[in-house]
Amino acid sequence: MSAQASIPTRFSTRWLPLLATGLLSGCATTIPQDALRLPASTLDVRSIQTRTFAASSESEILAATIATLQDMEFNIDRIEKPLGVITASKVSDADSASEMTSLLILALLCGCTDMSSAMDTQHITLTMVVLPSLAQSGEYVTRITIQRVIFDKAGRIKVLEGIDDAETYQQIFENLSKAIFIQVSQND
Repeated sequence: MSAQASIPTRFSTRWLPLLATGLLSGCATTIPQDALRLPASTLDVRSIQTRTFAASSESEILAATIATLQDMEFNIDRIEKPLGVITASKVSDADSASEMTSLLILALLCGCTDMSSAMDTQHITLTMVVLPSLAQSGEYVTRITIQRVIFDKAGRIKVLEGIDDAETYQQIFENLSKAIFIQVSQND
């Protein structure tokens, strides 16, 4: 029994310090200086996604947002009123006539195209956060982010992306501005 007990002890006294040194030195990597810096485009995207509205309360903006999103055929998924967060989603058709035509022509010409790879539906998720402005009392900063997932006819994810189109956000904010104006006018 003493021979079996001495083998693990002898192994651990020789190799354990070497193994620990090797593991620790493998973890000592340098972090690039700009690793935690956001790209300059992030500021541009954030400015597209953010607007400031004047209102007497955060509740007015949230109510106007709910009405606006429902008018745009979104389903309200979650409202976190104490946090000022609204999450909404909708499912819409994603296939285009040009894509379907090109896939059909390829299928007819060579018989090699699988129609199940065509885009089918897109699931759009919109999240809006409302916070009181630090610069001016009676103003609220709103930020909207939009993501979409496009599925093909077989139910596989084809595209997963954030929406950064300025026109899309501009249209939403214009609709929201009108809704807030109506909401404030009704309360006066």
